[in-house]
Amino acid sequence: MNITAPNTVSLQSQPVRVGFIPLIDCAPFVVAHEKGFFCAQGVQVELSKEASWASIRDKVAFNLLDGAHMLASLPIAASLGIGTVKTSMESSFTVSHNGNAVTVSNALYQNLVKFSNDVQDIRSGAALKRFIASKKPTDPTLRFAIVYPYSSHNYQLRDWLAQAGIDPDKDVQIIVITPAQMMSYLKQNEIDGYCVGEPWNSLAVEQGVGHILVTGYDIWGSTPEKVFGVNSLWAAQNPDVYLAMIRALNRACEWVDDKQNQSELLSLLSQPDYLNCPAEQLIYGFNTLKPKGQFDWPLEAYQRFSGADINRPLPNYALWILAQMSRWQQLAKIPSLNQVVEQVYRQELYYQALGLVCPEGGSWKITKQQEKAFLAAVASGNVRLHPDGVLKGICF
Repeated sequence: MNITAPNTVSLQSQPVRVGFIPLIDCAPFVVAHEKGFFCAQGVQVELSKEASWASIRDKVAFNLLDGAHMLASLPIAASLGIGTVKTSMESSFTVSHNGNAVTVSNALYQNLVKFSNDVQDIRSGAALKRFIASKKPTDPTLRFAIVYPYSSHNYQLRDWLAQAGIDPDKDVQIIVITPAQMMSYLKQNEIDGYCVGEPWNSLAVEQGVGHILVTGYDIWGSTPEKVFGVNSLWAAQNPDVYLAMIRALNRACEWVDDKQNQSELLSLLSQPDYLNCPAEQLIYGFNTLKPKGQFDWPLEAYQRFSGADINRPLPNYALWILAQMSRWQQLAKIPSLNQVVEQVYRQELYYQALGLVCPEGGSWKITKQQEKAFLAAVASGNVRLHPDGVLKGICF
């Protein structure tokens, strides 16, 4: 399905083909299209609704799409050829931060209560560790779902489990399910929990089928979640169009975060061409209102879409993602970390698009001699993101 923007004087002869997954954080792409922000920049865009992150990855790789709403880690994995054909992709604009959480079934939650001394035991994973230790060898292994193997959801879930002394590869089973299927799998007891973005955590609580244990913010602080990722060859061939799209998305992100626009935003996203669900189900992704459960979201964990600290690419986060890929044996060969980061997270293009001065320096960089020690320290948990998030740096 393609959705074509109104006719306009374009910078390019062919429309830009942009894919998206029907999730809360595709909002800036929908808004930039529907509110005419792409057109105002002289760009004609065709939005294409896709079913999975693998579809997004493959269509951008094989030039069926020029770019897409992507997981922040996806262009890194694609550029390294992890799990797919190696294709250079890049991002110069971050669409959103935060929004993830770990949610478990009612049955698992009741078992966690039995093995906890207080609520912190449940949130930290200590109760889960005790419950797993109590299981008989013949008992079924707990199954957790994520949206994509190379995603923050996978890495945050694994990190949370590991901090509790649970081996994500031996003590539990982690499978891939599309976000829209997760609640039905939880209801049918096909899985025991999942790590996913909103609104699927809040909806599970609202509908009485699950309990939120911890947010992605509790695990990693504030971190990028989705980006505008493109095929690097397309970016090189269409530099003016690429910069224009960054400006349009920047404007759209500001519009999304303006609470005065929330009613119209929910109405746009609820349409069949986009998320195809009642507007009231979407409010949890854009509001401090959450369903009443056993757990309250910290204010800092809410999804954010605008501001220089949100929208500019963060090289140190790309470095962190590479370390996670290494930690969980997804990298067959360790590349030059700095080189990969600079090729994929094009921070200078963000500043160029918005007419800003790009700051000098690369304080995030590590030397070739430091790489091995850095990756080993991340794997052992001796190096972590600052509790407030990647903007505060990586703590040794």
